[in-house]
Amino acid sequence: MQTPIKKKIVCITGSVWTGSRSAPRRMLVKDGFLRPTWFTTGRPLTDAQYRQISATQFHLARAKKNVIAYIKYRGSFIGVMRNDFEAAMAAARQGVLVVGPPEIAAQLAAGIPEAKVFSLKGRGMDLSVHLDAAQRSGQLHRVDVDVLAPGAWDEVHNSMAEVIGLPRVESI
Repeated sequence: MQTPIKKKIVCITGSVWTGSRSAPRRMLVKDGFLRPTWFTTGRPLTDAQYRQISATQFHLARAKKNVIAYIKYRGSFIGVMRNDFEAAMAAARQGVLVVGPPEIAAQLAAGIPEAKVFSLKGRGMDLSVHLDAAQRSGQLHRVDVDVLAPGAWDEVHNSMAEVIGLPRVESI
């Protein structure tokens, strides 16, 4: 996939971000990143913006190479279409932010060498085996976070900002 040189692609995965209202998925949006619309052949799973499509539409889009990343979950397919990803990239000031399962992050990293993948974990938690290739390529950045510690999300944001070239923030 060709991406504009000045725009960034960031994937966030892990097991500590889902329940926090101030999690970095929202902070990076404030920094000028856009989240692409996801598709689902079932019902939405997260707070991402979704559009529902049929299984037939999914398979046709996949045959036309318009599915950039997907997983099958509970009998449904969810993921990101190439045209939705490109629309977010074109409209974003900084780049695209994809927040989701490690399988999605791994597929994006495999197809886009410039992508940065952040795995947010509690100390001692194992990384998903789906991220092995991203780790070998240097695209994976593990960020240990204690969500109960004061200022934890500020530290996470600043760690990610350093890697992707954004200014640090004092308090989010």
